[in-house]
Amino acid sequence: MDKQNKTPTTTTVHALSLPYPEPQWPTISPDTEQALLQLLLRLLQPIGEFRRDQVARSKGKGRAGKVNKTQEDSLPEWMPDIYDHLTVGFNSTVRRLESLARGRKPQLLSQHTDADLLGHSRANLFVVFICRQNFPDVMTSSLPLLIATSAPKVARARLVEWSSQAEEKLAQALHQPRVGVLGIEEGAPGTENLLRCVRETVDAVDVPWLDQTSTPIYQSVNIQTVESVPKSNAAVRGRKRKNPGDG
Repeated sequence: MDKQNKTPTTTTVHALSLPYPEPQWPTISPDTEQALLQLLLRLLQPIGEFRRDQVARSKGKGRAGKVNKTQEDSLPEWMPDIYDHLTVGFNSTVRRLESLARGRKPQLLSQHTDADLLGHSRANLFVVFICRQNFPDVMTSSLPLLIATSAPKVARARLVEWSSQAEEKLAQALHQPRVGVLGIEEGAPGTENLLRCVRETVDAVDVPWLDQTSTPIYQSVNIQTVESVPKSNAAVRGRKRKNPGDG
């Protein structure tokens, strides 16, 4: 009885954390999301049409091909130019931002930058669209800081978090199953109106401690303390007695 009524012991866990607050994600209204989405779909639909066209061209010959020839003539013969100015997907977008951030290192810290290896500098992104709810927090938590380090504040990419409904329409336009993250380069053809709308309606990622121009201020160490209750031996033994086929 005494063992059953015994108060469980707690374990104190300490972890170091940044002394600075986490960067805030910019927010947009539903009307702004729709306006940006309409501008973006006009740019990306030719890419989806090209992909569907390539599949359609490989299906059937003869009369069916002749009937569809008029429709095929209106579709693009080559992948639209804007495709070369996109980063589609989480990995490709993060790699581009990391490359841009490394290129901004002082020469004393980085003697060989990505620009040196490639022979030319990579174009900066002016906007990154992401459906944040499709990713675990551990994947997206560093994205605002990564964008902030990729370019000076005046040229920093705008971070647009939008809904799963917008992501679905974007995937349909590109003729892809999913498009969780999409980046667009500065100077991409046909993006003038989208660039103007993004700059006017979406706030830049603000990281005060990174952008400060005044004398640095000492920040004390931030230690997070968490009290956790260890699992009981009975619970551990119960899991071991489980039939391996049950899980």
